[in-house]
Amino acid sequence: MGNLMRRYWLPALLSEELPEPDCAPVRLRLLGEDMVAFRTTSGRPAVLDTWCRIAMRICSGAATRKTGCAGVYHGWKFNADGACVDMPNEPARSKVC
Repeated sequence: MGNLMRRYWLPALLSEELPEPDCAPVRLRLLGEDMVAFRTTSGRPAVLDTWCRIAMRICSGAATRKTGCAGVYHGWKFNADGACVDMPNEPARSKVC
């Protein structure tokens, strides 16, 4: 049933739970998956899958900056679409990001 439910939009949070741009990220669990929700500076709501335990720890306490969620531990920044857009601890020409 979980595979079927993942094909549809599911309510996860009320808009009051993410009241303003750059508010604190909110942890949520949906269909057995850990996720983190936040609003970007422009006000766009976003939900990112926490693909590993480190990401859950980092993103759940993260600060949002302009267009994404940046972890306080290593500073990796993920945009609202889930793409890693900045890794300050990697050289400029690194292909890791």
